[in-house]
Amino acid sequence: MRVFVLWLVLTVALAAQAALSGPLPGPQQNATSQPRLVEVPLLDCAGLPCIEMSTSSGKTLRLLIDTAEANSYLDIKAAQSLGATLQPLKTEQNTDVSQVQQTTAPGAKIGDLPMGDFPFMVIDTTPQPDKPGEKLPPFPADGALTYTAFHNRMLQIDYAHHLVRLSEPLDAPPACPQTCSDLKVGHVGNYGPLTLTATGFSVNAEPVDAQIDTLFTGTMLIYPGSVQKLGLKKLAKAKHKEFFPYLQGGVKLAQADGAAEAWQSVPLGQDLPLYFFTSDDHPNAVSYDATVGSGLLSHATAVFDFKGMRFWLDAGTAASSVK
Repeated sequence: MRVFVLWLVLTVALAAQAALSGPLPGPQQNATSQPRLVEVPLLDCAGLPCIEMSTSSGKTLRLLIDTAEANSYLDIKAAQSLGATLQPLKTEQNTDVSQVQQTTAPGAKIGDLPMGDFPFMVIDTTPQPDKPGEKLPPFPADGALTYTAFHNRMLQIDYAHHLVRLSEPLDAPPACPQTCSDLKVGHVGNYGPLTLTATGFSVNAEPVDAQIDTLFTGTMLIYPGSVQKLGLKKLAKAKHKEFFPYLQGGVKLAQADGAAEAWQSVPLGQDLPLYFFTSDDHPNAVSYDATVGSGLLSHATAVFDFKGMRFWLDAGTAASSVK
């Protein structure tokens, strides 16, 4: 929800609401069998990864896959089209958050995989520019599925073949075909929203602890506190800038080329772009070094094990080229 001023309200009100985005329990596979993986098209929503979710009301929702946020959400118009009841979101103290409602998509399915009666927050996704006269592109989907939507499941984003694979709820974590990294959930800064991070990434052979944000279309964004540690002071002075409308409400980042970026033993490129905040930006202080986006993940199939909370990249399906 990085495009909305409303997120400032949600940060406090939703601290205890992360479980809201998880679906009701679906059918479990037999403990001795392999989990069933459903394969659906990976769609392009203004350059962002998205998939379709059908509902028993006959509506089909086009939803972004947003791994940097905890609470799945729908635009208010999309929620109203479902004909479902909208109710105010409540805090731990049982008080209403008047700006945010919640609803349920009845009988939700991804492909033919049942997702139960799926809960969403309901918000106005109209972008709110920071400056008078500034224009931002419209929100490109009906809403978003965040990492808690895939609780206890395996999620594979195969950028090269434009496919997403999603498992039934797992009884046990699947075996890693290679070295895995731990997925961790933590706050952005000290009190910000919850987000997903992983170790194992590197830039110029220096290890990087990174937030994974599939709505960041760049490769790797380095935070100011880690520039010197990673030996990137020269690259951070790059003059070329690129605008990312769906990152932090829309931001221009400095772009430098020539970085070797990798995950574990998987080289992702020797001359890739690297991004930095400029002096005009005031990013939150964070506990991780970087944000890794779809521009880097798309060099391989990104695999998220949300049962064992692990992550890996499968280079066997690497994309032929990534911008």
